[in-house]
Amino acid sequence: MSGQKFYADPRATFAYSNGAVGYRPSNGPFDCLGAVAKVKNCPIAGTALRLTCYATGYAYTYLSVPACTRYRGQHVAGYFVVEDGAIEFRVMNRHRTRLGLPEQTT
Repeated sequence: MSGQKFYADPRATFAYSNGAVGYRPSNGPFDCLGAVAKVKNCPIAGTALRLTCYATGYAYTYLSVPACTRYRGQHVAGYFVVEDGAIEFRVMNRHRTRLGLPEQTT
């Protein structure tokens, strides 16, 4: 199963301030997805990992875009958050154990 839903145009890249490299979809610069169709070297919140992550849909809110990645053969769902020019992948609570993180309780 591939997590990539949007074509990531290798000619349309964007460098984030934290070293991650985002790829825009091939629909052009006016696509509302932005430079998150594919993000290489993306930091994973709560870990020292930096993985390649893919957008899986358009933003539910202004602040987050649903996304996924793979780690040790397992699918990990989450979302992208961009703050102050830096992007970060945040893992959904139900998938935190796949990265060796404890589940959060509320």
